[in-house]
Amino acid sequence: MKALEQLQASLQANLDSVLTRPWRSEQNIDEHIAKLEERLSRGVNAYVPRALQEEAVRYFWTSKRLDSLKEARLVSYGVAMPIGSERLRIIEDKERFPVLLRGVDQYLSAPKQYRRCYQGLLSGYFAYDPEDRNARKTGQENWEHLRQYLRTRAGNVVDGARNPLWAESLQQHTTIFGENPGAHYGPNLLAGDRTEVNELREVLCISDTSWFMHKLYLGQVQAAVQKRDPEFLELLYQVLNLLHDNERIQDDGLAIVLNRFALLSSRPLAPPLRDAAVNWWGNPWLPSNSMRWGRVSADAREMVTEWLKLAFIEAFFTLLAEDKSGDTRRLNFWKRYVHAIDEIHFALGSDASSANSPDFVALRKKMTGLVTPLHDTARSNNAFIMRMGPLVIVEFSGYSNACYGYDASVSLPFRYGEPMVMRVDANNSLKRSHRKLWLTHQDGNHGFSRWEDRFEQTLASGYGVHPNSAVEREVLIPRRGDSRVDEQQEQRLATPYGREQVGTHEAQGLSSVPNTNTLSRARALSDTSAEDAASLSAQLDVYPDESAGPRAWLKVKYSFTGLQEFARRFELSTKDLTYKNGNLWVYLHESNKDIGPVLRAWGFTYRNSKRGWWKSEG
Repeated sequence: MKALEQLQASLQANLDSVLTRPWRSEQNIDEHIAKLEERLSRGVNAYVPRALQEEAVRYFWTSKRLDSLKEARLVSYGVAMPIGSERLRIIEDKERFPVLLRGVDQYLSAPKQYRRCYQGLLSGYFAYDPEDRNARKTGQENWEHLRQYLRTRAGNVVDGARNPLWAESLQQHTTIFGENPGAHYGPNLLAGDRTEVNELREVLCISDTSWFMHKLYLGQVQAAVQKRDPEFLELLYQVLNLLHDNERIQDDGLAIVLNRFALLSSRPLAPPLRDAAVNWWGNPWLPSNSMRWGRVSADAREMVTEWLKLAFIEAFFTLLAEDKSGDTRRLNFWKRYVHAIDEIHFALGSDASSANSPDFVALRKKMTGLVTPLHDTARSNNAFIMRMGPLVIVEFSGYSNACYGYDASVSLPFRYGEPMVMRVDANNSLKRSHRKLWLTHQDGNHGFSRWEDRFEQTLASGYGVHPNSAVEREVLIPRRGDSRVDEQQEQRLATPYGREQVGTHEAQGLSSVPNTNTLSRARALSDTSAEDAASLSAQLDVYPDESAGPRAWLKVKYSFTGLQEFARRFELSTKDLTYKNGNLWVYLHESNKDIGPVLRAWGFTYRNSKRGWWKSEG
């Protein structure tokens, strides 16, 4: 018995030491329980190693059969994966794709097994882009089949009361399988509410590179054009910025916006819309651009045509004027005839052709296809050629030059495809002794007190060309705080719709922290009154001393500017995707015990798969 007594005493001593040992706080236990519950609610981990997918797809490609649930699941995840040097994809194969779907269907009667394959097919559905220029016709057809397949079988992934979170969420979002999957989410996204989309993307693992993201952006454009006229105009520049940031939807989105704008009961002049259209699609009246402009109604095309012609008139008599100070009388006169102008051409002298200022660069870009060199001893000379029916008018940049007119129904004495000159009757000269019109810009001639009256009477009586009484028109002014629109107004769109040349980090959406101060401050102050702006601006700079560690920032209230300063001091990478309805990201490992608490206090959430912290700025 002595041995048993010794064993009992030893066990009791060990038990006492365990019971007296301090335990971790309940908070840590609760956190672990919450994580376990979350994992259970999400179901099987959606992450499948690429190597396993590729191995399974290669085997399936050769065997054309699925021997197990594991194979079915792996091949489902690899349905859109390119294999080998020829980059073969199951979804682009007419024979193997149906075999895969039939193989998956054998698990329909067992939802817990079936949804493991369904989740893989869903991943492929979002990964394969049928509208990509490299997508094969078979791939497009099979993707459409997959879309119908997933929609009709969405209900088969739930079973009983307890289902994975993604399966439950899918039942509420079957619109993702519709013809216009982004339309449902467009209104909320346009209003800045990304909650629903963020949750959907999180549970369904929809990446930033998915075609679905483009549909979300397009959904916002569609939501904007469905607004009443005043609300639509308020949102116009926000929508243009969205199109600027997403080249993939520029053509479709621009067409939607232009067609809607053309339906306005009163159409103001919208310079950024005009310039975006011309920069992306080119001149609307040139035959070489007819295919792109064929996306919009004739009314919308004519609207932009008139806007562009008006811009050319203004540019010629201001930017290209003899003294560069502006020829307001000729400008105001010809603006009244913009509706009657069928074609416009320019003959540019050496100065205008070689000037590299933003104004001239932007103007020459708009003039693409309309410019002919002008060879003259005076490098500053330029010519503006307008056709109104059979009448061709030539105005020169120098005010002292007369206005020439020719009859295009017979023949023109000059050719657009060759350099032009100004010497009278020289080869390809714009000035000819035999002309239809020769009118000087001098007052008090031929019984007219003003030269404008003589011009107007001559055009009306001789050619039936009359001015438009509505000269001035309302101009849609960009809203304050829209930085890209403001830049565009200042730079005259030297690049398409205010597009900036950015470095590698900026192009990828990664913040270059030391250079974000101006943008951050503008963002923080954009909705602040003028009276409070100075006070708020000062508050933004009150941060812990440079020598302080990360935990000193726990006392700092969150602000976007503060985050940028925090990231700069502790060399963190940030990525701001809020401009395209994404999240604000800070990248570092969770094990960083000093920085993590600050980000958590500021409302950030850690995501292990991204090795970063995210926060919705909506």
